[in-house]
Amino acid sequence: MKFISKIIGNLITVAYSVLAMPLLIIMALLFPIMTMTDAFKIIGTGYTVTGDYISLIMGMLVIMYVSLRFRVIRRIYSIFPSLFETLKYLIIASVFIGFGTEILNWSYITLTPGRKTFGIIIFVLVLVIWRVVVSIYYRKKPLSQTMLEETKKLQNYNEELS
Repeated sequence: MKFISKIIGNLITVAYSVLAMPLLIIMALLFPIMTMTDAFKIIGTGYTVTGDYISLIMGMLVIMYVSLRFRVIRRIYSIFPSLFETLKYLIIASVFIGFGTEILNWSYITLTPGRKTFGIIIFVLVLVIWRVVVSIYYRKKPLSQTMLEETKKLQNYNEELS
């Protein structure tokens, strides 16, 4: 019985890593580029851009949650050790840049100059806050230290780590 469950677990891992993880990687890589070009397009033209930033962020977060929640699928991160940290950084960047672009898009709906200036200031402020948050996080927990740890922190996702 254990042999069958191991085979089923391996099939689920392979299917998820072939279907969902490439989609997550592509979305996480292209989302910040897409939102920044949309933001510059909004500022340059003065018109709003239709973009589903919030739904794309939610989709990325759901795929990442599923890959971390189930122990069978979580093995992907032990096969590719730097994948987890890369996706974590890209998703955090996508969340901040996506919300900033969404606020900028909202501010250009009406043609008042004060609201447009407010949107640009908030967009730049969100980018600065993103860089500060990421800098503080990686100063307390550097990547070189994280990648060299021998602890199996992803193995016990439901238990508190010491």
